[in-house]
Amino acid sequence: MAKHRSHSIEFKRQVAQEFIAGETLHGLAKHHDVSRNLIRI
Repeated sequence: MAKHRSHSIEFKRQVAQEFIAGETLHGLAKHHDVSRNLIRI
């Protein structure tokens, strides 16, 4: 069973800024190897 990954505050801010700048959820998920749903939350 896979363990949950813990992401730093800096990583979360970076992903959020990229989303605000206009990047799509699909693009961010693929680029950062995380779930689209995780980014949405």
